[in-house]
Amino acid sequence: MSKEDLTTIVSRALTDEDYRAKLLSDPGSALEGYSLDENEKKMLHSLPADAFDELTMDLEDRQSKSGFFGGLNLMGGKDGGIDASTILDVLTNKYGGK
Repeated sequence: MSKEDLTTIVSRALTDEDYRAKLLSDPGSALEGYSLDENEKKMLHSLPADAFDELTMDLEDRQSKSGFFGGLNLMGGKDGGIDASTILDVLTNKYGGK
């Protein structure tokens, strides 16, 4: 699994509406140049249109239950309440890929 590439794709889809639309409508094109295994490709190709809205709500819910404050931290580090590993876990647990 290329965690770095998958993290980049998910982070970009969460923050860039044009890329998110491309990922959902034409995943083959949106994923060109990224190194992903077959399970990751399958998961990203099968995402429903509301996947990133649901992911954001899931992360916000997880963040509030854990007592963390602040915005999503897609790059990791001490300052954010939700790190990239958590985002990938939520995405793969909900939509497959493992």
